Amino acid sequence: MDSAPPPDVRRVEDLWFPHAALILRAENTLFRVHSDILSARSSVFQDMISFPQPTQPDGETVDGCVVVRLQDSAAELEAFLRAIFDSSFFERRPSPVEFFTTVGVMRLAHKYDVPYLFRRALTHLDAIYPTNLQKLQGIRSAHIDHHIYYTTFVPHVHMITLQVVSEVGATWILPAVYYSIASDSDFMRQAADHMHPHAMLRALIAQTEFVRATASTHHFLRELPSSGCATHAKCTAHISAAHDSLELWLEHRDDCDPLSAWVFDYMEDDLQLCSACSAVGEKMYQEAQEKFWDSLPGILGLPDWAELKRSKLDVVLVEDTP
Repeated sequence: MDSAPPPDVRRVEDLWFPHAALILRAENTLFRVHSDILSARSSVFQDMISFPQPTQPDGETVDGCVVVRLQDSAAELEAFLRAIFDSSFFERRPSPVEFFTTVGVMRLAHKYDVPYLFRRALTHLDAIYPTNLQKLQGIRSAHIDHHIYYTTFVPHVHMITLQVVSEVGATWILPAVYYSIASDSDFMRQAADHMHPHAMLRALIAQTEFVRATASTHHFLRELPSSGCATHAKCTAHISAAHDSLELWLEHRDDCDPLSAWVFDYMEDDLQLCSACSAVGEKMYQEAQEKFWDSLPGILGLPDWAELKRSKLDVVLVEDTP
């Protein structure tokens, strides 16, 4: 039966092409798009369109076109279709992109097999969930700016990322995502409401290991003062103060961040070490953090970094053009 859309159903006006013959519906939102363009980008839609569905007497139609219902969120389908029909909407990195647009495009580009958009979305997410230790530390310390922004603040963004990258098999993103969750007590308190039980268990195991690693990465304090120290008594007192501060932090804080900044960054200026002790201590701290980073995939029950990076290159190395 041909009809106008019900009053509670909205059309997306700039994704409603009057001469197009394909109408898609997600939730209460309608899109009228050109099937030839969509099928040229998506093998799934190509197959769907090449095998017309039998007409049902009571099937939903609008303006003489059969309405194809999709089990996707309207917001994600809108982002996905905009990325296909408007080349300026979801451009390559480092063009600014919105977080929820990125994960929505990634999910549906994977589902409907649009490889160039899938690669592009993954490349955008790599800006905030890198496979490189120094990049992650730069992002977490705000020394490296990234191009992804948020129009709506949602405190469980890492859990959303975790769910989507797990769906699409982007395993190389998981270490940075899990680290962002398990190293922050606020995220862990929200996790039970937003994570699959298996993922929650993995995060809890990781959090326990992060407590141990936070202590072990500071073992360098035992090796100081250095042999080249010129102010032995002063540095010894400052090292003792740093050790006491670390013990107090571990005792009273839920956060467990073994990749955090050099401990003396948090100390007063008059409690800094001499240049010789600083050089030795920072080198040992960096080496301990690199050792922890190398072990992170194993803590999470994932393949090692070499295999994860190979998986990443298999997907995102190809140019992201249609």
